Amino acid sequence: MQTIYKILFEVRLLHEFYLTNADGSSIFGAASATARDSFLQDFSDRAQRSINSDIDYVVPFVSQQLFKNYKLKLLRTYSGFKIATQVTRTTDSGKIAYAPVAPPPPGLGIPILLTRTSPDFDTYTNRRMSPAFDGICYFSNGSNTGIKTFPFLTNTIPAQSNTAPYEQGELSQSAGVVSAFYIDGGGTKKFAPVIGKNFLSEADRILVSPSFQYYFTPADNVKNAVFTLTDKTNQSVYTNTVTGTGPLQTVLLRVPELKPNGDKNINTLPATVTEDMLVYTLTVTGDGGYNKSYKLVFLQSALTAAGAWGLINIVSQPGGANYNLIDNKGLLISRYNTDGTAAIAPPIFEIWIKSRFSFWRYINDQGKLLKDSYPAVLKLTGNNLVSLAPQSHTYAPIPVQAQKLPNPKAFNPVKPEGQQIFADIIVPASDVFPLGP
Repeated sequence: MQTIYKILFEVRLLHEFYLTNADGSSIFGAASATARDSFLQDFSDRAQRSINSDIDYVVPFVSQQLFKNYKLKLLRTYSGFKIATQVTRTTDSGKIAYAPVAPPPPGLGIPILLTRTSPDFDTYTNRRMSPAFDGICYFSNGSNTGIKTFPFLTNTIPAQSNTAPYEQGELSQSAGVVSAFYIDGGGTKKFAPVIGKNFLSEADRILVSPSFQYYFTPADNVKNAVFTLTDKTNQSVYTNTVTGTGPLQTVLLRVPELKPNGDKNINTLPATVTEDMLVYTLTVTGDGGYNKSYKLVFLQSALTAAGAWGLINIVSQPGGANYNLIDNKGLLISRYNTDGTAAIAPPIFEIWIKSRFSFWRYINDQGKLLKDSYPAVLKLTGNNLVSLAPQSHTYAPIPVQAQKLPNPKAFNPVKPEGQQIFADIIVPASDVFPLGP
């Protein structure tokens, strides 16, 4: 008998660093999924480098038996992966349909671990330099960690606040517009609008090890703090009271995975429980009215090795119609015409990732004074020329506000200085960068 595999779903990781043209246009400017398909296909046809150069997709070793049991296979694509499952052919309303040979239970998550294969990834990817806790990214088609909009696996970007301690590049939204925060050379706080609405943000960086660090800032001035972890029923599963002689800086939280009697204290990924049983709430209270609350999901200790950047957990039937992999007839969502063409394609989920947002600082390779040749886009600061506003890092060099200038390389480190982040670009004296005055 012929063995048939069909695509159950696809996940695309779309990173601004790689998916930006030399004219500055990116895939995020494509208004529809069809237009993004064409954009991605064009990059693939031209053999352009993709995020797959720096990220790998791995079935966790503790989930390999699950993949065998449910006849699943991981297939890498140009910028992400697909999961295929063994099926039998049938018909539905005149269309060719497929039923999984071993359908996953409705609440079961299909986990794919995202691991870094290059340290450059963290250099050119937008994220907080000083997060509140050691977390990696959690992506799901469920709604238990936040509101999602199809086809995205990311949570809604938080609303903009005038009092939040934003870092440069941190995303927020106001009146439907997503912006990246920065402080200009004069010390003014600004929000630069970006194209797109559904990017990875700090709201997705919620996956932690059962033992993780929590960080206070000097401005918090907290000497006494209480940490409380509660489950979906609001029952406490962990508390920790910390008292310091001075302001707290770093607190190590160790959440027991098992109770003294050997029962589970917390559910960790990968898991066979429904996703709502994986989501916990951490509340932190302290001196001076300090009060913070976070959604958390826990990753098994054995999987928290260096290199893990995130985990994708796809549930077969999460409840949202657009996010289901299997319909109420027990068939794959996809349908095919009698000529074999797709009438309804398998679900394609997307993760949009912004690149690093830094001030570009041009430094003469001999440390000499550069001439102020581009006052419309660069400001002379000491001996160096610095962009008036932060720029997004891209693999293909793009214009700096219509001016063609060198861009940072993927491997060039970024440097936090005060509340600003800089990318240093070393340049020799030339017609493009003459020496001053």
